[in-house]
Amino acid sequence: MHQAQELYLKVLEVANHFLRNARQFEVSVLQGHNPSYQELAKIMRQVSAIVHNLVDDIDPMMAHQAIEYTTIMEKMALAITEGDQEALDSLADQLDGKPFVYPTMQHDYT
Repeated sequence: MHQAQELYLKVLEVANHFLRNARQFEVSVLQGHNPSYQELAKIMRQVSAIVHNLVDDIDPMMAHQAIEYTTIMEKMALAITEGDQEALDSLADQLDGKPFVYPTMQHDYT
C-alpha cells in the first residue's frame, strides 16, 4: 500500500505541475517543454495504472482519482500539442476543480 501511495502522490505532484504551468504560461511556451507534456502524461498513465492495480480493491477512490487526474493531463497535453489555448484553459479549470486528496490510509510519508 505504501508504494501505491508514493506513486499516487507523484501523480498529484505532476498534475499540480500541469495546472501551475497551464495557469502561468501560454500554450506556445508549453509546446517547447522537454520532456513534452505528452511524454509526461504517458508516464503518468503508466503510473496511474500501477496505482489502480495495487489499490483498486483496497482504496477504490485513490485508484479512480489517479486515473481521472491522468486522463485530464492527457487531454491537456493534447491541447498543448495542438496549440489550443481555449481547450487548455478549460481543462486547467477542470483540473483545478478536483480535490487533490491525499490517501486516506494512515501511513508515515517521510
